[in-house]
Amino acid sequence: MGYSNYKNFKYALKTLELTELEVHLFKNIQPIEPSHWLLQTLELAEQLPLTNEKSKSERVVSPILSEIAVFYKNQITFYSGEDLPVDSTRDLSGECDFFFSKHPRKSVMQAPIVTLVEAKDEDFEYGKAQCTAQMYASALFNEQEGHPMPFIYGCVVTAGEWKFLKLEGSTIYVDIKTYYLNDLSKIIGVFHYILNSFLP
Repeated sequence: MGYSNYKNFKYALKTLELTELEVHLFKNIQPIEPSHWLLQTLELAEQLPLTNEKSKSERVVSPILSEIAVFYKNQITFYSGEDLPVDSTRDLSGECDFFFSKHPRKSVMQAPIVTLVEAKDEDFEYGKAQCTAQMYASALFNEQEGHPMPFIYGCVVTAGEWKFLKLEGSTIYVDIKTYYLNDLSKIIGVFHYILNSFLP
C-alpha cells in the first residue's frame, strides 16, 4: 500500500524519526489574483457535486496548481498521479497526487522534487501523514539522483482548506495558519513564494 500505510501523523513522525514544529511558515505573502479562466473554472466546479477526493482534485485543486505551473513552465514541471518508488520496504512508494519538480517540462519525472500536494476528502490527519511520507521520500529520491535539496514543501488540501508543511533535515514544520479557498489569491501567493525559493 506504500504511502497510504501512513494513517496518522504521529505514526509518520515516529516511523520516519522526524520532529514536528508548528510555526508561521510564511510572512507578508503577496496575494496574486487568479486569472479569469481560473475563476470561471472554480465557479463551474461549484455547480457540480464535489462529493469525493477525485472530484475535488480534478475540479478544484488541479486547475489552481495548473495555473501556477504554467507561470513557471520554463523552470518547473507539474506532475499529477505519478509513482514515486523510493523504498517499498519502508512503505515509501506509490502514487503522489501532485508535485512540482525543478526542471523545464519533461514527460518523465526527474529530480529534484520541490513541492508535493496531497488531496484528501476531509481527513487532514491522514493527509498530513501521507504528505509527510511523500516529502521524506522525495528528499531521499533527490539525494539518490544527485540533486539534494535543502528543504521540501508539502501541502494537504481538502479543496476548501489548504495546510502547508516544510521538511528540512529531520524536522517537519507545520504552518499554524490554514488557508481557505475564499483566500485564493493568498494560496496562489504562497505557491509563488515556495517555487521562487527554489529558483535563481
